[in-house]
Amino acid sequence: MTTNQIFAIAALVISGVFFGVLFMVGLPQSILEWVITDGALAVILYISYLAIGVFKGTSTPRMR
Repeated sequence: MTTNQIFAIAALVISGVFFGVLFMVGLPQSILEWVITDGALAVILYISYLAIGVFKGTSTPRMR
């Protein structure tokens, strides 16, 4: 699997879990609550992006 595929799958799984928890607990009722939950989702996705970068390692240039 390529890094893009791994990132896309990880983002979908994390988003699904995040919104699943939101639906179980209850959807935000105000604009401020939506901003807070969107910020939390952005932080989760950024951390997963960094984790993928750390586990994948440095990119190496391809010889043509």
